[in-house]
Amino acid sequence: MNERLICFKTILALPFDQIFTMEVTNQNQTHSSEVLNPESKKLPGMLNTLTILTFIGCAIGYIGAIWGFIQSANIDKQRSEMEEMQDKMGDNEMAAKMMEGSLDILQKNYDNRYILLISGLLFTTLCLIGALQMRKLKKSGYPLYVVGELAPIVISAVLIGFSLVGGISILVGAIVAVVFVILYSTQRKYLIH
Repeated sequence: MNERLICFKTILALPFDQIFTMEVTNQNQTHSSEVLNPESKKLPGMLNTLTILTFIGCAIGYIGAIWGFIQSANIDKQRSEMEEMQDKMGDNEMAAKMMEGSLDILQKNYDNRYILLISGLLFTTLCLIGALQMRKLKKSGYPLYVVGELAPIVISAVLIGFSLVGGISILVGAIVAVVFVILYSTQRKYLIH
């Protein structure tokens, strides 16, 4: 208590211009320490945008993995609906091949539903952890993100295969994944920890 009173009396005894000079000096010291200290680096705009998009994608990934698992339980109903649609299409050969491919994917999704659920949740979590690490400018987040992004493509290709419909969906997923990996690769220079 005595120390505070002495400090307060000392400040009151100083002329206003000295107090102002002390305040400006402290601000300059803070600014120079921020420049010299790499810990206080601000998150680059593109990295910020990529991680926000990754968070949105992870939310969609979690919902999709759980929804896919729930929907795979209704295989009989879905199969009968698809066969009914196939009968309505008549002699259209291209549509018949697409429906045949869809039925094949439906069966493979059902057969591998537990593997797809676990891998979907696991690799989405890897992407999320990697993005969170990169938001903290940690280099360790990049490989986690890359594995989480690219591994599901390989797993889907192995488990589901490359039918017409399955190949298209795997191709679209691969394009999005590769674009994001490339965009994150351009931001690696900012990962300093």
